[in-house]
Amino acid sequence: MDDEETEAAESLDPKIAHHSTYIDETKRILRTYVECESYEDLERQVVEENILNKDTDEYRTNILREVSRRHIPDKREYTETPLMKIMSADVRSDVTDWCLYYEFAQDPFIRLVTLDFLYPEFERGTLSVQATDIVTFLDSIQEDYADLRDRSESTINEAATKYLTALRNYGLLEGTQRKEFAVTYVPDETVAYVVYRLFQKGAKSASDVIEHDDWKLFLMNDSEVQRRIRDISPQYVSYEKRGSTERLITNHDSIEDLIDAF
Repeated sequence: MDDEETEAAESLDPKIAHHSTYIDETKRILRTYVECESYEDLERQVVEENILNKDTDEYRTNILREVSRRHIPDKREYTETPLMKIMSADVRSDVTDWCLYYEFAQDPFIRLVTLDFLYPEFERGTLSVQATDIVTFLDSIQEDYADLRDRSESTINEAATKYLTALRNYGLLEGTQRKEFAVTYVPDETVAYVVYRLFQKGAKSASDVIEHDDWKLFLMNDSEVQRRIRDISPQYVSYEKRGSTERLITNHDSIEDLIDAF
């Protein structure tokens, strides 16, 4: 791979400073999209009918654009994603929120900072972090990512602040200027959701699932993941470990069937 291809592969989403969470807005938008099954109709309800109860057309349009960028794969043809099904199903709010966080954290910038900075800090016992810590980390990797290298200092500072605010809004952190790691509990249903999503994303075995980096987005290490999957309701998955052999079986044919069982 030449330098140009390497740089392209290592680039991040250029909208790194646009990570407001819009948790309630995302839920409303995705539920409405499932109801109408049309992006054009969704846009009309958000912008013209103001179902989000926001002040200006521009603000409503910006929220719809950001939620669509994250969670609507194709504006031309309606496709119901697992997250949309979760949002429109009669599922407990804590399950909904953690599943939404999981999908939100797939954003390249959120994922990078969480896996390469926040999770290691958590593992080494750091009690709290602040925006300057994120900025220092981003400065240390800036040369490896074209989209970071081209950003101004103010944009990097804003991205760091919004990152911490986002994780506070989702419940992983708490506090104001200095964010402390919160005590969290990811519901069994969300653990099962992630297991099925990882199989969807190409995991082939129990170890592929348990050792997947995605669990670090919840600040969970391999041993905790193994324990949670072992103790989860057999209604969702079955896990066995005999010696060095592990078996992880999904007890529903699809993630849609799993969600129906919540």
